Amino acid sequence: MDVDPRRLVVLHTVRQAGGIAAAARLLGVSPSAVSQTVRRLEQEAGVPLLDRAEGRAELTRAGLALAAHGGRIADELAAAARELTDMGPERVEGPVVIGSVLAVLTTLVARTTASLVERCPDLRPQLRETSAPDGLRALRQGALDVLLITGDQEHRPVPPPDCGLRILAREHYRVGVPGAWGDPPAGAAGLAAVPWIGAPEGSARAWAHARLAAEIGLPDRPTAHLATNWSAVAAMVRAGLGAVVLPDSVASRTPGLTLLPLPVPGMFETLALYRLTARGGTSAPTAAVLTRLAEVTLEVAEELSRAGLLESDPVVRKTLV
Repeated sequence: MDVDPRRLVVLHTVRQAGGIAAAARLLGVSPSAVSQTVRRLEQEAGVPLLDRAEGRAELTRAGLALAAHGGRIADELAAAARELTDMGPERVEGPVVIGSVLAVLTTLVARTTASLVERCPDLRPQLRETSAPDGLRALRQGALDVLLITGDQEHRPVPPPDCGLRILAREHYRVGVPGAWGDPPAGAAGLAAVPWIGAPEGSARAWAHARLAAEIGLPDRPTAHLATNWSAVAAMVRAGLGAVVLPDSVASRTPGLTLLPLPVPGMFETLALYRLTARGGTSAPTAAVLTRLAEVTLEVAEELSRAGLLESDPVVRKTLV
């Protein structure tokens, strides 16, 4: 039997995580990518590895056996990584300045910064709230080491010179209307007749709203209201002021918002931009921040998924772009 050992590791992750979607979050890929990998492994092995009856995705006896081998491979890879780490610097030290827009600061960055202090006692993280334009300017000037912003997949910012970009997470947009309205508007015609809560020009939510408007034929007129921060959106929703387009993780936690089964084109992203060293790598303090950010992003995604708040699982990314 000629099988790809990397697929065995994926199968082990499915068993460890308890399902396809959870494994995808751990691996930083889409659920469909995990499903395709398992199917290719089944073709290589010549036997079913998942019991897919009645919507289940439980490992078969053969699947459990191969997952055990995948676990041993994963253990060897982890041991190799630890050995390489032990050969490197014994400690991470020095200052690292982190800038973040408010939305990411409250959900990810404050938690990341606090845990960094515990994990790396000699690291001195300094957190700064900023706007995206000011943060990009500060990153370009060297006043920030890491910048956390949100963005739209189709309008991702170009990193400044000597800077890198990491996509921490990607999720769908949702359409919601105030629950105080009672029965939600019916179809595109109903949504065309109600007021909307818009977003600043050039923001991710503004791009998403524009695509939705083109998709379902909303009138070409300015939105009735404008909100920059999530807290402002929540206040406007509570007051029944208008319909709104939000990222899934925000929409699902906005009190009084009735979500509609209406797809919105495009994806919302959480992005980390960071300064590179003269050799094109990352400094030890910056690398520590990026590593912990990825871990916290995964932790938050798992918490939201376990709480059943999301319509679909976010994709947590671990690769650099």
